[in-house]
Amino acid sequence: MSLTGFLKAASLAAVLATSVAAPVWAQEVLRLRLNGDINTMDPISTTNFTIRNAAYLMYDTLFALDSNYEPQPQMAEGYELSEDGLTYTITLRDGLKFHNGDTVNASDVVASLERWGKVDGLGKTLFSKMEAMSAADEKTITIRMSEPWGQVIPALGKISSNVPVIMTAEQAANDPSEPVATPIGSGPYKLVPDEWVPGSVAVFEKFEDYVPRSEPADMAAGGKVAHFDRVELVYIPDTATAIDALIGGEIDWIEEVPADMLPFFEGADTAKPIAARQSGNSMQLVVNHLNPPFDNEKVRHALQWALEQEPFLLAAYGDATERYLECAAVFFCDTPYASDANTERVLTRDVGKAKALLEEAGYDGTPVVLLHVTDIPAHDAYYSVLKPMLEEAGFVVEQQMSDWATVATRRASKEPVSEGGWNLFFTGWGFVDQSNPMTNVYVSGEGENAWFGWANSEELRDLRKQFADESDPEVRKKLAERMQVLTHDLVSYVPMGQAFPSQGIATNLEGFIESPVPFFWEVRRAD
Repeated sequence: MSLTGFLKAASLAAVLATSVAAPVWAQEVLRLRLNGDINTMDPISTTNFTIRNAAYLMYDTLFALDSNYEPQPQMAEGYELSEDGLTYTITLRDGLKFHNGDTVNASDVVASLERWGKVDGLGKTLFSKMEAMSAADEKTITIRMSEPWGQVIPALGKISSNVPVIMTAEQAANDPSEPVATPIGSGPYKLVPDEWVPGSVAVFEKFEDYVPRSEPADMAAGGKVAHFDRVELVYIPDTATAIDALIGGEIDWIEEVPADMLPFFEGADTAKPIAARQSGNSMQLVVNHLNPPFDNEKVRHALQWALEQEPFLLAAYGDATERYLECAAVFFCDTPYASDANTERVLTRDVGKAKALLEEAGYDGTPVVLLHVTDIPAHDAYYSVLKPMLEEAGFVVEQQMSDWATVATRRASKEPVSEGGWNLFFTGWGFVDQSNPMTNVYVSGEGENAWFGWANSEELRDLRKQFADESDPEVRKKLAERMQVLTHDLVSYVPMGQAFPSQGIATNLEGFIESPVPFFWEVRRAD
């Protein structure tokens, strides 16, 4: 189906309608297709990567990671640390303005970080070690720690979900569980609320008052130079339609191209697929510990024995083995904390053991509800493999088809399945989040205060605290390995392998930054 036909048949017709209303023909426009719809623009209220990626267009951060994964000042001009290692004095740089015209004040920064610290794992740890944070004056933030902790600036420069973006103090007063309705940022592009149509398009315009840093762009750090007048995030649920639109010059970039659609680009000179190895992530099957049947540990272990990674990887990526890696390491393979400890149940399928465990657990046929995402190709492929595997092992399965935006909202429900809850869903986290035990959501053990799935373990909580306080690398590695053993016993999730997806890009674009998060400053049309 061509994009033209799709526009006539679905809500994407609004894209062209709103575009014509503004003089887009006179502007330089970048059109992007992300993995899923933009139904909120608040990356503190959600860990949804689609929202994170969109939010970087309009928000800025106090610090940011460079390509060596070292935190650099971004909105901050710099900082000083007292001799006793307890007091951080951070000064804002000149020229910072919000999109409503107000000057960014230190009180906005304090309020934003306090909001972030209520929901982010690393943020919670930071605030637990903090004595006080305040705005000393309009440009100065003071953080007083109760004990020296070397992770203060890295925490404030966290690149991925939840991102510690800076918003107005008024908006930061919102409960972090409730997304800000009409967000105001201070980044290189500003949201155009009147043209934001969830399920269709989110529109941004270049913020003329944004003052980039003078340094060259370096991953999330450095100068963020906007080269387009306008950026449109176009929601196209069907990937084949999106590729057709890319090759036809109607959009400029696709976040993920499934392996079986790579041949679509053969012979095309307007667009090409590129391997985004720096964006590698791990697909995970998240398990809800609150609802039957997975409130029973034996049933969770049966789930592990019922599955194996290779069929899922083949379904999503075909025989393109350079695009995936079988891996059960909680902190990713090929990283400092990689381990194969306690991975037998995860890497080896044994239907007999799965059935035996279900019988021991007294499994009564309670349906397992899968939140089957249809608008992200890899997710769709994984669910198609999951259902028959579970049924062969003795589970009764019910699939509920949905788009990713809906699942990203529904997964927050702790209600019974009959009242909008769930049992299993797939998600993907990148190595930049999961390779660090301080940011890996599956090792928090915080129960109902944990990330979705709400796995509970007092020992995991203690280990994470020990890890945060420990400076010896070898001791840290042993602590991380013990975390992995407990996590696989607890089954907060089932790892489904690492993948390195392909992106689709118009051949007349240049300036893309290699990063685990897609950034669109520096991107421009080639001459």
